[in-house]
Amino acid sequence: MLNELQIRNFALIEELELSFYSGFSVLSGETGAGKSIIIDALSLLLGARASSEMIRTGADSTRVSGSFSHNRISRRLVTEWGMLEGDELIIIREINLSGRNKCWINGRLATVGQLAELGSCLVDIVGQHDSQSLLDPHGHATLLDIYGGPEHLALLSKVNELATQWSDLRSELNRLHRDERERNRRIDLLSFQVEEIKKAALQPEEDENLTVERSRLANLDRIRQALHYVLDVMGETYDERESLLHSLSTMEAELRRASVLDSALQPLTQRYTALSLELHDVYGEFRDYLDGLPADSGRLNEIESRLNLIDGLKRKYGSTVEEIHVYLKEAEQELAALENATMRADGLEDESRKLYEMWLQEAAALTESRNRVSLSLEKQIERELADLSMGKTKFKVRFTPKTTESAVPGGQEELEFMMAPNVGEELKPLAKIASGGELSRVMLAVKAILIEAEHTPTVIFDEIDAGIGGRTAVSLGEKLRSLSEVRQVLCVTHLPVVASFGTHHYSVQKHSQGERTVVSVHLLQQDERVEELSRMLGGSTDQPVTFEHARELLKRTGFASS
Repeated sequence: MLNELQIRNFALIEELELSFYSGFSVLSGETGAGKSIIIDALSLLLGARASSEMIRTGADSTRVSGSFSHNRISRRLVTEWGMLEGDELIIIREINLSGRNKCWINGRLATVGQLAELGSCLVDIVGQHDSQSLLDPHGHATLLDIYGGPEHLALLSKVNELATQWSDLRSELNRLHRDERERNRRIDLLSFQVEEIKKAALQPEEDENLTVERSRLANLDRIRQALHYVLDVMGETYDERESLLHSLSTMEAELRRASVLDSALQPLTQRYTALSLELHDVYGEFRDYLDGLPADSGRLNEIESRLNLIDGLKRKYGSTVEEIHVYLKEAEQELAALENATMRADGLEDESRKLYEMWLQEAAALTESRNRVSLSLEKQIERELADLSMGKTKFKVRFTPKTTESAVPGGQEELEFMMAPNVGEELKPLAKIASGGELSRVMLAVKAILIEAEHTPTVIFDEIDAGIGGRTAVSLGEKLRSLSEVRQVLCVTHLPVVASFGTHHYSVQKHSQGERTVVSVHLLQQDERVEELSRMLGGSTDQPVTFEHARELLKRTGFASS
């Protein structure tokens, strides 16, 4: 419930502080006095779009504050946001000339989105444009579904969820089909590349090893020449010259005899012996290496061919054998993904079909539920309209099957409200038959029915009585007071009959203060209400007939003093 509202430097309002109460409160005043400005300020507080043009001329900023009593939903929200502070809910919004927003909930900084979410569960503002919105059939299904209650809305949610899932699958399928030609080209290329690399059967560091081997084979004659010379010097005896190994053996024998005579030579002799043995071993290894050299250049040709193959792969896939292997792995993964795309498409087709069947089943259940709900809504709206002096009205919800064969949000049908205000007329869409006053009453009837379902504690009607007069205005006042028994109701009105039903009456006035225009609001006492109703009736308290008419209005609604 709205308890307090403070407005500073908003449009024509310089400073305004209002207290509101439970029941039915009315705001009245001359045209242009600023009644709707108050509603606009409250809308800003509840998350409406802000503009620096809202700031009063000459001021740097505007600030709107409100105090509300918690309901179940608002308490849950502020608890989730970590902003719960007792039973009172304080919301503040400030706009400065630069257009910057500052919002607070219970003293903590908040976002405009949080204000809007919180505002939707605190106050429902119904204006003349809301009555006009009844002319748009696209909103009729929403109104019917809200009336259907939690179980019905859960069914609608399931239908919408399945439609979203189906749409996502179809989008992916369309993408797969759209990319099929390019995918096939890519598959052909990757298949060739994978086969080419695999066929090469590259080994780690193979290119480096082959380069070393190629260098050896390219200089085979020079290597043989060097080895023959070394082996000849080490092992052959000719031209009266002993071989190196023979000389080393002779020297070793002499050192052994000397070391027997002088023990100090033994360590050196042992070192020499080790060197001699090592040279003998090296000699044998040189000979084995020489014997193992290829006899022809066939291997060199193989190496050149292999290195040419590896160089060709390097130019395509990487600067080293390791990089080529990395490319191979990535190409195999991409190829597998692309080849699986076809199977994925087949799987998506099956999944899409199943989702569509599930959607059809849930949508059929939603249609059945809407049929039941519409019968109840039609009867209730006709009863409400009867209370608003439209007792002969026939009201129906028309179901029109959608032509699409897709799973779409909202179910299988379009809904439109049909009405016949007078006996003998055929049912027609609201947009083609309802007058402004009739639209206002239909809107009020719908809102009266939905108040229970929506659980919004405060409902504000902003000049919803346009086009209404006479006995219908009495019915409207009675309906608003009836609604105020379960919700806090505020109504901006020009009709004295409607105003007479208010449990509280606020007068909005615009007057000059110096060279500026200001708006003020005053909660009327009993005698003041008579004066205000007299003004609304087109007269004044100086005119006995008007004065008595105003007193009679309050007396009929139970507020006149004896």
